[in-house]
Amino acid sequence: MPIRAALFAGVGLLLVMDLVGAFLSLYGGLNATLLDALGSQARLSAPIPMMIAQIVLVICATRRHRGLAIPASALLVVAGALAFLSGFYDGGYAADLTAGQRIYQIALVSAHLGVGLLALLRLTQLLRRSVS
Repeated sequence: MPIRAALFAGVGLLLVMDLVGAFLSLYGGLNATLLDALGSQARLSAPIPMMIAQIVLVICATRRHRGLAIPASALLVVAGALAFLSGFYDGGYAADLTAGQRIYQIALVSAHLGVGLLALLRLTQLLRRSVS
């Protein structure tokens, strides 16, 4: 599968996982409302602004126009790293979660890191083309 298609699919998977995670948070009692589960107190999903940013960035990163694709790919790499690091600072990793919720959290963070890796591959691909 070409990197562009894999990156687009990866962000699509993240969005589905974020929505599922928000409902798991809501029904598991981690958040009182769906907006809380998709906001700054989210434990099993990314906040809505991050989801919107990922959609915009993947659209730009998968374009042929390098002027958009290079910075968008770089920002997706950063977003993947921030998704991992933010759990240390916002209390997400210290939250009292059930075993199932913790497994889901690990899967979600791993998916974010995976998308960040795909974005890094896309960025490398784009930068190699500029040197050639």
